[in-house]
Amino acid sequence: MEQLRTTYDETTRTWRGPTVKTLFNPEASLGQVMLNVLDRSPEREMQRDMDTGRSLTYAEFRMRLVRFAQNLTKLGVRSGDVVALINTNSENVAPLACALLTIGAPFNPIAPGFHEDDMAHMLAISRPKLVFCDADNYIVVRKALKRVYTQAADLPPVYVFECTRDDVQHAEDLLAETGTENQFMAPYLGDSHKKVAVILCSSGTTGSHKGVQLTHALCALLSPLYVFMPKPSIEFAFSALYWMSGFHSMLNVFTTGGVRLITRKPFNEETFFEVIEKHRASLVFTPPAYASAILAHPRSKTVDFSSLITWAVGGSPVPDGLRDRIDALLAPSGGRSFNGYGSSETGSVAADVLGRKPNAIGSIMPNVEVRIVDEKGQRLGVGEQGELLVRSCEGFAGYYGNGQASAAAIDPEGFFRSGDVGFLDEDGFLHLVDRQKDIFKFRNFHVSPTDLEEIVLRIAGVQDACVFGIPHVDGDLPAVAIVRLPGATGPDAEQVRSTVDEQVADFKRLRGGVFFMSEFPKTQSGKVLRRKVAEEIRQLRDRQPELTGKL
Repeated sequence: MEQLRTTYDETTRTWRGPTVKTLFNPEASLGQVMLNVLDRSPEREMQRDMDTGRSLTYAEFRMRLVRFAQNLTKLGVRSGDVVALINTNSENVAPLACALLTIGAPFNPIAPGFHEDDMAHMLAISRPKLVFCDADNYIVVRKALKRVYTQAADLPPVYVFECTRDDVQHAEDLLAETGTENQFMAPYLGDSHKKVAVILCSSGTTGSHKGVQLTHALCALLSPLYVFMPKPSIEFAFSALYWMSGFHSMLNVFTTGGVRLITRKPFNEETFFEVIEKHRASLVFTPPAYASAILAHPRSKTVDFSSLITWAVGGSPVPDGLRDRIDALLAPSGGRSFNGYGSSETGSVAADVLGRKPNAIGSIMPNVEVRIVDEKGQRLGVGEQGELLVRSCEGFAGYYGNGQASAAAIDPEGFFRSGDVGFLDEDGFLHLVDRQKDIFKFRNFHVSPTDLEEIVLRIAGVQDACVFGIPHVDGDLPAVAIVRLPGATGPDAEQVRSTVDEQVADFKRLRGGVFFMSEFPKTQSGKVLRRKVAEEIRQLRDRQPELTGKL
């Protein structure tokens, strides 16, 4: 593993991950790569639907991919046409998505649970030629489309998966036999370094969603460290294609030879336990909030976790205490937690492939360069804290239809401005401090929410914590909102306040209050929406200024 270590160029103050060439030809389109893989092992299992019990072999997956590609082409879908996918992980969504990649039609996956406003916002950005949705969000999708396309004649066709209505177009109709499936060849789509494969949504945790463009060449490099395994691993994530973790899990099995386990259900602990007990998953991904809820569930003490080799946790800061609990759970069978950092714009940036180090993310990933800069853009060195800048070998392809935001997101040398604050230590391990937009000031001192959250999360009875600032003449008063573990009656506000205040500098004390909520507003993948938590607490304080708080 020595070759995977981060190197540091002191002259340019740049950290670099190792250079690793993908086994796939980066000049080829993803469709060419995928069909080549599918042709090699026709009887191998590709996908397993845990809701229905049905599986797809490589040959069956290929047949559905090809039929979608041929029938979409007959409909007039051409290379460059954008298609919106507003779907959960049902049986035919991945074959459809791979068909769109094959014919060069970039797809824009939108969270299936979006409300009308957010859905209309993303549809207005991507302006799709065709839309796919599910039976249970069809009405919302239609309403959102009518807000974007005010003329009925301009509305794009909508195809619905797994729907019993007779007044809609059914997505499954596009799986009709063509008679020429065996003659199909994936077309060459042109320069894969420029050809857009997918338009992902930015996370939306700090503002409005944007459309993040990923090229075919970049997608081919998403899994540079994985190898095709003789014995298939069972891989699972609740994430829909809307999330990078969901999109990555779909592509990942082409590299690893694993079986992608899918469900239409949103997160719940019982479904996760079924993933482990019935399907014997060896690789799972969850955000920290899901992991915390799973470990707090009584059944976590009786479930047989021996099949689980890797429990990846990410998407938001992962407390060391949470990883300790996962590692203790998996250690008897040789498993471990895994932490990584990245974004839709950059892909994977750092991960603990070389092993875990306290309070660190890990070493820099292959084909990635990183710099740390101060508020004036001056480069910083080892151990110095500033904004993280990232550049991969493929670069940032920009935000769809938003040249101004694209230009503002990169520096003159093509490094992406992440908005995250952190530093790299003497071993080349990345440490993240917080989001630049989340850090606030009290009496001219910078307050990092993550620092305080780590202390609160160590208090018995706390399941989740969210720190934010309450506006005040001296800046922002540090405040915390807490979700207690199920059945817990403590801690109370005074316990939290005294525990935190005795461990921190005076400017970090919880002067803004301690509040309790039954749950936090979150994104579709479990990230806490800090700004919405803060809004709810501020509204509570406005109504009852002296209240410590309970929601």
